[in-house]
Amino acid sequence: MKENATNGMLIVDRIDNLLKKKGENRVTLADALGIKPQNISAWSTRGTVPAGDICLRIAEYLNVSVEWLISGKESGLSNEEKWLLAQWGQLDPTQQDTVRTLLDKWEADRTAREKKSLDA
Repeated sequence: MKENATNGMLIVDRIDNLLKKKGENRVTLADALGIKPQNISAWSTRGTVPAGDICLRIAEYLNVSVEWLISGKESGLSNEEKWLLAQWGQLDPTQQDTVRTLLDKWEADRTAREKKSLDA
């Protein structure tokens, strides 16, 4: 296993570990991604990281974050925060504007309450 400066593991090492846990291998991953297994081997041989779109598809397939896949580190977001971000991504632009408006109002109300308590 080659090492990198991030945490001692290459991306392919993390991929291999996750595939092993799933009872799969590089060939099944390559088939799922529509790429050649040799591409995955090349990442290992060269110590390179796959292209961004491939990293995203790998992360989705293995059910991990892209950040963890590349760096071995989590974002630090709680499960609830991740859920909220996922919900946000499913909203259309009009719904997102509605949520922003509500959040802006709540923030303005909170700021006004704090200012009032400081003035008292």
